[in-house]
Amino acid sequence: MQPQYWIFALVAGILAIELATGRHKGVHRKQDFWIIGSVILGSQVTRIGMAWLTAAIVGLLLPAWKGALAGVPLWAGFLGLLLIAEFGQYWIHRTAHDSVRHPILHGMHRTHHSAPYVNVTLMWRTNLVWPLVHAYTWVAAAGFYLGMTGATTIFYLTIMAWNVLTHSDWRWDDMLIERLPGGRRLVTAAEWILVTPRIHHTHHGYGRDGKAYRNFCTMLSFYDRLFGTLHIPEGRPWRYGLPGGEHVWWRQLLFPLVPLGESRKR
Repeated sequence: MQPQYWIFALVAGILAIELATGRHKGVHRKQDFWIIGSVILGSQVTRIGMAWLTAAIVGLLLPAWKGALAGVPLWAGFLGLLLIAEFGQYWIHRTAHDSVRHPILHGMHRTHHSAPYVNVTLMWRTNLVWPLVHAYTWVAAAGFYLGMTGATTIFYLTIMAWNVLTHSDWRWDDMLIERLPGGRRLVTAAEWILVTPRIHHTHHGYGRDGKAYRNFCTMLSFYDRLFGTLHIPEGRPWRYGLPGGEHVWWRQLLFPLVPLGESRKR
């Protein structure tokens, strides 16, 4: 089985759990299906284009470094890629939430945040151009170019799998807190290093326990601790999504290639 299929299998498994427990009942609107469906289909083309483009640019920037780190131990390569990618993504993600100073990045990223829900389908609710500025895209391209094939594959699968687990409406952190003796202490201790669903869900919310301008990390919460942006909520956010209106679905997908236009009431 090709590596990316493991992520598809994980998404399918969690989606089945969410559906079986009624987490999608009455949640999605027609616009959501248009966005998610378009991303699933469009990514078949954009993924190939992004891979070619990033590989070409990395090759131009590092012409003498092809395969130079092939001898790096697997664990060291994985850890180095993860730390670099999470640091880069933290700042890209944080920048993309600044609508005043960085309106283009903000406009691209708001597609992911405009859904009034959080579940595993958010993995496919992204602007089609967003992967071009995603740190993981470039770090993975550099890792493969430098010869760290195994470490890069494991890094990318790990970060994508964790992204699936923290977007899920199957709240495994709540389950650990409620059902394990000392579960709250266990989860709280893990959150010194790792992002849990409750940490990421609050990033998608507003109102009580919703903090869209906090919790920018995907997997390693200690960068949020280090830079003062970590918020651990007491419960689930009052609302998910963005207050106010929402832009037309195809404009959300194609911005900045097309203008966002006026937002509309939901």
